[in-house]
Amino acid sequence: MGPTEAALITTEEAAEDIRLSCQVKVRGDVRLEIPPELLAVNEYVAVVEAITDLTYDIKRLRFRLKDPERIEFVPGQYIQLFTPRYHGNEEVYRAYSIASDPADKTAIDLIVRLVPNGICTTWCFEYLKVGDEVKFNGPYGEFHLSDTDAEILFIAGGSGMAPIECLLHHMRNLASTRRATYFFGGNNPRDMFMAAEMRQFEAELADFTYRPAVSRPQPGDGWDGEVGLVTEVLDRHVAGPSAAEAYLCGSPGMIDAAIKVLESKGITAERTFYDKFA
Repeated sequence: MGPTEAALITTEEAAEDIRLSCQVKVRGDVRLEIPPELLAVNEYVAVVEAITDLTYDIKRLRFRLKDPERIEFVPGQYIQLFTPRYHGNEEVYRAYSIASDPADKTAIDLIVRLVPNGICTTWCFEYLKVGDEVKFNGPYGEFHLSDTDAEILFIAGGSGMAPIECLLHHMRNLASTRRATYFFGGNNPRDMFMAAEMRQFEAELADFTYRPAVSRPQPGDGWDGEVGLVTEVLDRHVAGPSAAEAYLCGSPGMIDAAIKVLESKGITAERTFYDKFA
């Protein structure tokens, strides 16, 4: 192993004979093993079936599959949505978690938050219309529920709602009895959405609690729920040491802050799961 490669390989990886393929010269026969999940990746054409405003800066997009007409994915995975050129912008792909019920293989829902000057989100908010054709590929990601009976802590904010909703659909479909608490945060009451859907999951799941939190409620907002950053609310309600598993989706900053709280409760990296989108 040369110095270029050694600088990027950890001691643990080196012990497992992990190498950087771009730095290795092949001098004999090679056997390639492709993870089964990669074989499920495909290109899809779909039609926009519905666009729903969830908040002032978050929309729900429903895509009905056209070619192929069905998709197989693991609840928690994401797709890469293609954005065509418009107004001089380049073509781009952007990652969005699937929010919809995995029992429906003929359509997917995305929850998209507007990013100022974002190429894809501006296209979704200002140009995309019901009836338009879209392209995406996938599914991708290793974010999914474990097959244990451990207590679950869901932690999310904003459009991070998407994969958590999908996982809740999955739990309902399985009639799961695992204890789960969902900590969902926003800055103001107007950032909160899908409360009715979450209360329905509370009614349908055996042991599920939805715990929304607003960090900066103002007098007159009428907010009577948890107050504080979602990580602060998490800290207040989770006693340590905890044997729970944590599933996170949100900004890198929120995820980093949540990991610190989880570590203080004894929830190790092996029991903390997330896809960190920038």
